[in-house]
Amino acid sequence: MERILAGKITAGDTMELQKRSLLALSWTEAQTARVLLISLLAVAAVYVGLALTPSHYAMGLQYLGSHARPLLLSARPIRSDEWIVLTPLFQTAVRGGFSTFNQISPYHESLKGFWALPILDWSLVFKPQLWGFWVLPPAYAYSLYFAVLWTAFLAGYTILLRQLGTDLWIAVFGAGCLFCSHLVQVWWTSHGATFAFAPWPLIAFLLPIRPWLKLPLLFWSCAVWVFSFVYPPFMIPAAFSLGILLVAFRRDMITLANVAVAVLAVACLGISFVLYFSDLIQIMQATVYPGQREISGGGVNEMRLLAYLFPFFTTVRFSPLLATNECEVAVVSTLLPLTVLVFVNYRSLAETLRNNFVSFGVAGLGLILMFAWMTLPIPSGIGKILLWNKVQPGRMVWGFGLLFTISIIIIASKCVFVISKERIAAFFLIMATTWVLSKVGLTWISGGADKKILDALVRGYFEWIAIVPFIVSAGYVWYLGRPTENSGRILFGSAFISGAITFGMFNPFQQAFPIFDIPETPFLTALREQAKTNPNGWAVMPGMYGALFSGAGVPAINHTLTAPQLLFFRRVFPSLPEAAFNLAFNRYAHIIPTDVPEPRSPSPDQTWVPIEAFRAKIPD
Repeated sequence: MERILAGKITAGDTMELQKRSLLALSWTEAQTARVLLISLLAVAAVYVGLALTPSHYAMGLQYLGSHARPLLLSARPIRSDEWIVLTPLFQTAVRGGFSTFNQISPYHESLKGFWALPILDWSLVFKPQLWGFWVLPPAYAYSLYFAVLWTAFLAGYTILLRQLGTDLWIAVFGAGCLFCSHLVQVWWTSHGATFAFAPWPLIAFLLPIRPWLKLPLLFWSCAVWVFSFVYPPFMIPAAFSLGILLVAFRRDMITLANVAVAVLAVACLGISFVLYFSDLIQIMQATVYPGQREISGGGVNEMRLLAYLFPFFTTVRFSPLLATNECEVAVVSTLLPLTVLVFVNYRSLAETLRNNFVSFGVAGLGLILMFAWMTLPIPSGIGKILLWNKVQPGRMVWGFGLLFTISIIIIASKCVFVISKERIAAFFLIMATTWVLSKVGLTWISGGADKKILDALVRGYFEWIAIVPFIVSAGYVWYLGRPTENSGRILFGSAFISGAITFGMFNPFQQAFPIFDIPETPFLTALREQAKTNPNGWAVMPGMYGALFSGAGVPAINHTLTAPQLLFFRRVFPSLPEAAFNLAFNRYAHIIPTDVPEPRSPSPDQTWVPIEAFRAKIPD
């Protein structure tokens, strides 16, 4: 035992230790897993009981004239995809009695789209996160929606990591680190389903069950993932990464029977997808945006990629130090890579890599391919081979980070770790050095004045918060007065806590009651009166309000159309030339009434329309 704790082990020692651990801990691990699952479900029950959500809809309430605020933390304007579109569409579906068509807006558009909304049609069988809307009040159902997502995420990646051969506690803390990573948190409220359900098809594939049972389970898990949010820029990289993980670490499951089952499951998924989305597919393929995009590789800032190793390198808290916004600067940043680099016993690391050369070689090849797409000007025609011509390089950071993080966790689970004063000092020094380089260097490069550099230094305290759990862990080990074989678990637990108290603080705790019982404000009252007096029966306000008015029950021209409504706008603009009409309206767009002479699209997801055109009576 002393040789192990000191890091003086051989391959034979490692194998013998693993065998003994499996024999000794199999029953204990089963009990531990059961307790962890019960605890997770208990936390979810409390979460739903309080009707909590991570929604930033308090921003929407402010737009509607209310002063409501989250229970804890802050609502953020950057999450407009959620608070100005997704949450109002949930409200709209509830107000419309779960109809498949919008019963509020003057467009009466279909609510069947790439976001899974609580509408009553046959696709509901593939949307378990929405089932609560048929048995619970809306506020609790919306809370359950998010609780299902984060429960599915944490449980799913823990199970997958176990299937890939990791220690239970390493898997638990690794899944927690992944959940609290920068990218997952900043995109969570709108893209959570894409992240949460991604591991479940591979989990189903790896289950040692009979083909007749695996086929429906694999089909359903694939359909749940795809139907939850049809967003190829995140789904395609995730599917590639999970495929690489299968080839790298579980080649034993690539049998003729399993491949046949997978092919049949994907075929059933394809048939279901076409049956449900066929009309929408034709419409969206013909759109200017996003249907006609052909994407080439390259363009991701190299500084952004450094955040995979140094999570806080490109941000001051959540504000970007690069010329972009809080979401676009994010990658799957965790402290796991740096933790492994600093605290691993290098002899055990070398031995692990040597004994698993093919597996980590396959994973490395997958990472190289994705890295090339992010950084090199690869033509879209080449990217089409893997469907990457539909993946912006800035979205590939999810797939790359997923494969990179899981590979790191698998490596760590096979290695020995050492917690010592020297290594804690090295960790502290690296964090301090990168803190100075990023807060001073990146601010200076971006043209920041001395005042901005000082502000970045004052506000850039995430690194110091992140170090605290590691110091506490080191104090615990020193208190024991001896090395511990649980060093890896302790360090991964520290990394998880560090992520939770930094990036994990991005989303607020917002109770859902004011989301579905919106406080009446003078602004809303005036808006309802305007809709009553307008000869067309709708309100029209200057500015961008997304789907907020629809969610509040007010028919309004201001809206977010997830699919074009060409017939509606042709009635309003009958003489607009076809090319200009198509360019303005044939797209996913926020409809923004303003003082312009004719409709135009200043950005891919916005359409400006002349406000006066909607105040006069529109002919039927």
